[in-house]
Amino acid sequence: MGSLDSQIEIKLGIPEELRHQAAAICYEGFRSQIEFLLGSQQKGVTILEQSLNLELGLTAQIQGQIVGFVGLKYENRPFFQFEQSRCIQELGILRGLLAFLILNNSSPVKLLPNEMYIAVLVVDDSMRGKGIGTLLMQAAFEVAQQDKIHVVVLDVTDSNTSALRLYERLGFKSVRNGFLRRLISTSPNRTMRKELISS
Repeated sequence: MGSLDSQIEIKLGIPEELRHQAAAICYEGFRSQIEFLLGSQQKGVTILEQSLNLELGLTAQIQGQIVGFVGLKYENRPFFQFEQSRCIQELGILRGLLAFLILNNSSPVKLLPNEMYIAVLVVDDSMRGKGIGTLLMQAAFEVAQQDKIHVVVLDVTDSNTSALRLYERLGFKSVRNGFLRRLISTSPNRTMRKELISS
């Protein structure tokens, strides 16, 4: 993996010109969970694209292209900011309202001041299993520590065994059944937590 490591750049923020690419990777990564809610790839990507808070992303890039990213939520600043009007415009009034309500309640509403929530971690299909998720999570831990955050929290579905293994390897512990994300998932899920050691 040495040669790949030297090609990967981890960068704070998602560049505006890569917004669409990030949304497309996100839709593909979570297609099985969100397709029934957001419909076609075109509509889903459009909704996701407009919802991203680019400042709160960390990207893994190779030659200027995103191969994965992590979205952060902390200090009452969400990574996803879904707009009711955009959901209705893309999906129609009933389905759009339903999507808006579910999507805006799929993560913890309130975090403690010293907590960061991983809103999303996704790696492009062709690049999975190459350590990119680990690099992104380690970068998220560094951001948290720089901002005096001591706890990182996330939700994961039980069926996503590779993600569960990654989070356990990184020191996350299951603390409770997952939050309202169960509304958009057919698989049971759990909330996991990691306490960061101050450096």
